[in-house]
Amino acid sequence: MKNITIKKIAELAGVSHKTVSRVVNNEKHVKEETKNKVLKIIKEYKYEPNYFAIGLKTRKSKTIGLIVGDIENPYYARLAKGVINICESSNYNVIVCNSQYNNELSEKYLKMLISKGVDGLIISNIDLSVDSVKTLIKRNIPIVFTNIKYEIPGINYIKADDYHGGRLAAEYLTKLGHRKIFFLRPPDVYGAQERINAFKDTMTENSIYFDDTYFSDFVFDEESSYRAAREFISNQKDFTAIIAGNDFIAMGAMEAVFDLGFRVPDDFSIIGYDNLKIAKIMRVPLTTIKQPKYLFGKMAAGKIIEMINNPDTNMDKKEIVIKPELVERMSCKNIN
Repeated sequence: MKNITIKKIAELAGVSHKTVSRVVNNEKHVKEETKNKVLKIIKEYKYEPNYFAIGLKTRKSKTIGLIVGDIENPYYARLAKGVINICESSNYNVIVCNSQYNNELSEKYLKMLISKGVDGLIISNIDLSVDSVKTLIKRNIPIVFTNIKYEIPGINYIKADDYHGGRLAAEYLTKLGHRKIFFLRPPDVYGAQERINAFKDTMTENSIYFDDTYFSDFVFDEESSYRAAREFISNQKDFTAIIAGNDFIAMGAMEAVFDLGFRVPDDFSIIGYDNLKIAKIMRVPLTTIKQPKYLFGKMAAGKIIEMINNPDTNMDKKEIVIKPELVERMSCKNIN
């Protein structure tokens, strides 16, 4: 039967069309026996919901917009997977936009997603303008930020305690005796600056000298990290350790160390951030700071769907903060 309708499915199942709609939209309050009967007919006749028509009627598109910093970075891939898995289980589609840490591109994607009528937005590590964020709030568009924070009422955040994570990395190296530590800076987003602040505070509290030359320019991936680390190593004299803004950056730094004839950790200790899967299979298994990427995605998706289904709770600001953890491997050396 071609172009089977909800009305026809209801007739075949012996239920109301509203019950079929509830099953299609994965809503509650449908008996399991009834749900299974409807799903069997849907599968048998290969029924595909017309979400455009549903959207016109309900004013919902069943679509979530997700804007991330760099989809090539496995961190964002894992976060996106968490979002997609939760959304699929609730019959939501996800449009993933890769901003490449470009503010203009982020704003462009934001306008595109709004024009497509997405039901909600998840934004990860992207610095939108304050005016754009306020516009989203005024338009009552549900929004959840991960690992970024605005001092604006009515916004939901799910983030890591990046200051704590930065302290873990800096204190770990200083306890191993390192005093000359180079910091490969990730893109200038909220969490990255928190880690840099933690590094500076740790050095100051331990009476360890540092200045601006201890920090690289911004590096975005393993290629720019490789170039920055290679230039630094070629010109430095007595540095013994490198803090990489993330594991992706640490990978480039480690390759630069080896290509210049040095060793990890004998000549340079390296610590990363994120605990990506690649961290434990790098040429030297990487010591890093663990934060749960997949969990961030799942929690953000769960929260955004809750906000869509319960619009009255949108202005109840919630801030969920997750503590990172140190994962010790083989890339750092005790030089005491």
